[in-house]
Amino acid sequence: MNIETQPPENNDIVASAMDLEWARLHDMLSLSEALRTGAQLDDQFAQRFAALSETVSDARTAGSWKGLSVMIPKEVLDQLTPMDLDLMVLALAPVARPAFAPRLQSLQPQIAQPWPGLALVQELLMLESSEEIADLIEKLTPTAPLVRSGLLKVEGNTPLQTLRPGPILIRLMLGRDPELAPPPGASLATMRGRWDQLVLPEPTLRQLREFGAWVEHRHAMTRDWGARAVHGPLALFSGASGTGKSFAATVLATELGERTGAPWALYSLDLGRIMSKYVGETEQNLNALLDSLEGRNAILQIDEADGLLGKRGEVTDARDRYANLEVSHMLARFERHSGPVILTTNLRANVDSAFLRRFQLVVDFPTPDVQARSALWKVLLPPDAPIAKRVDLDKIGDAVRLSGGAIANAATYAAVLAYADQGKVDLPHLARAIWAELTKDARQVRPSEIGFLSEFLEVAA
Repeated sequence: MNIETQPPENNDIVASAMDLEWARLHDMLSLSEALRTGAQLDDQFAQRFAALSETVSDARTAGSWKGLSVMIPKEVLDQLTPMDLDLMVLALAPVARPAFAPRLQSLQPQIAQPWPGLALVQELLMLESSEEIADLIEKLTPTAPLVRSGLLKVEGNTPLQTLRPGPILIRLMLGRDPELAPPPGASLATMRGRWDQLVLPEPTLRQLREFGAWVEHRHAMTRDWGARAVHGPLALFSGASGTGKSFAATVLATELGERTGAPWALYSLDLGRIMSKYVGETEQNLNALLDSLEGRNAILQIDEADGLLGKRGEVTDARDRYANLEVSHMLARFERHSGPVILTTNLRANVDSAFLRRFQLVVDFPTPDVQARSALWKVLLPPDAPIAKRVDLDKIGDAVRLSGGAIANAATYAAVLAYADQGKVDLPHLARAIWAELTKDARQVRPSEIGFLSEFLEVAA
């Protein structure tokens, strides 16, 4: 079947055409239910069903499935037949129209789930001859277009195999995330950021913009240039603590939402929540996490991935061998994931060189210099906070060497102190906030380390 290779221009038209598919499926289910229960269908059912089937066929020819062309290569689409489209309708039905789920499940009590099994597929599509059934099986083999391209998933063992829609099919034809619940082991980052809040050198900013361009255009390249399926990107953000690695991820999520016109979620993963001492459980947890993320508009961020990326040691026993295999599996699985993944590390020097080749982008976040520190103070103090005239933020940036994260903490602390005093942000507030930040390490801090602010420290205390 020839499917036009340009994306639909009017989503309402496509949605209306898909409504015809669901109406036809409704009648197919009604026929099967009547055959099971002995209920009588009205006299006009056969004529109405035939007319509806013809209308669906016309809508398909007119491009009701053109949405697939956004991510599926033309050579795959050209191989799809009317039966392939029927199979996608059946697989999508429980997701597109949740009311279909209990009806499908009641028609196949031997499976006890709403995903259509092969027996029900054969019944609904009225496949009777051996040739038709052989054609059905052929369309569900691992090398068939539907399965190879990720549009359909075949699960279970013969003869109780079921059809599920691939995340890519749900995204393309329904325009929604495949799953609503948060992915297992990850938490949603609710903070958002803007480029003007991200104080970094231009080379670093350029790489971050290239990350966004990769995500935004990867599928269009497949459609327009015939490129192979482009996954990821898998990126490594490297830099000392507080240099903006995590905040950059929030900026990217915000930017992608604005670029694509659809919200992008940022999920943060603590490796401790998926890594397990039991053999095979780490891989199982990771696979469940990434499977849940497939097809979503989401970035996965893994902070403090130093342990995962560290140089592999010499194998002296079975535990060492398994640990190395576990890490290799995790990185390979991240690499195969279709969506963007960001790993952060504070110690790039400790990263195994064999792992670096797996990353499409490696972005270095330098410690802020004098100009960057001054800019950070200006960005991170509340924009509407009144500031005393004698406060020179350029001078403060020069006087005290803090990371971006430390400046963010100190700026908030100083603002809180000033607000509590019902006054302006002044040098005593800044001195006290910076001193509190420096003394977090439980080391002996000399007043000279805060430069000219030291003369305000006693007043602040």
